Amino acid sequence: MDWFIRTPEARAALTQRIVIVGSESTGKTTLARELVAHYRGIGGIWAETKWVAEYGREYTELLLDRQEARNAEPDAVVHSAEWTAPDFALIAIEQQQREDAAAASGSPVLLCDTDAFATQLWERRYLGAGSTAALDAVPVSAPRRLYLLADLVGVPFEQDGIRDGESYREEMQRWFVEELTERGEPWILITGTRTQRLAASIAAVDDVVSRRFPELT
Repeated sequence: MDWFIRTPEARAALTQRIVIVGSESTGKTTLARELVAHYRGIGGIWAETKWVAEYGREYTELLLDRQEARNAEPDAVVHSAEWTAPDFALIAIEQQQREDAAAASGSPVLLCDTDAFATQLWERRYLGAGSTAALDAVPVSAPRRLYLLADLVGVPFEQDGIRDGESYREEMQRWFVEELTERGEPWILITGTRTQRLAASIAAVDDVVSRRFPELT
């Protein structure tokens, strides 16, 4: 397969985009890192497999600094930012731009730790269902070949200083199930131990690749 002689535009269109979503502290980033390490470890064309980190987390840190939230309450267990609709629009746009750039320059599989769709649900969580800035900013994304929904069962909530959604975990998880189903997106629930989650995810991604690129399997 002459993948690397294709134009960036062609590669971006063909890349199988796998998106990991779920409530806070459900192991999404860990799973994304382990998946990209697995595929890069295969070598060959897969050595260029990329993943797109969650820009919302990076933006949260910037927002907290801008609002001097940590200076105001240095001993607080969790520091919460004050969110506005334009914040979520910016996050959705940047997340999508980073995803598209990675899809144009990596292997046939791209691992995404969240996406613009997930940003829409976080906007709903903080600003209510009437706020649609993220959706308005990124109304359409490139086709997703599969969403991996990280189950919260068996994963204790870990506070890292900026997570404030422990009480919202179950509700957020329900929103993901409802929205993914309503939109007709392909998705599976990833559950079990860390080892089981990785194995199930690899099997699911391999299935996507074998159906789209049978010559690679």
